[in-house]
Amino acid sequence: MQCTCNAKGDLVEIGQKYTAFVAGMRCLATADWVKLLQCPGCGQLWRTDEWDKYQPLYARKLDSPEGWESADMETLIKLRMVENHGGLDTSACLAKDCKQPVLKGRAYCVDHFYETGARG
Repeated sequence: MQCTCNAKGDLVEIGQKYTAFVAGMRCLATADWVKLLQCPGCGQLWRTDEWDKYQPLYARKLDSPEGWESADMETLIKLRMVENHGGLDTSACLAKDCKQPVLKGRAYCVDHFYETGARG
């Protein structure tokens, strides 16, 4: 298996290719619904979501194993959610007292939509 870590961004959606993504990796540690994996080819560390058929799954590149369990995924996932929805709309979020613009095609801003458990 040839390493493709350098060609991947900092955040990779792996849901459709979960088995293929984790298959060649070394599992260094596991925690609550997350794994610390290492590419045997280049040594790149990845914090990956554990398999869940109901949500998009992500892997994030890490520079170090220190604090891997609590590495911020939320910020990158929210940025990806805005991209996936084609940006923001001009309407205000329907959440109480929120004035943030909604995701295109949604009634909530990215923060409130994320709070519902959505990740795509």
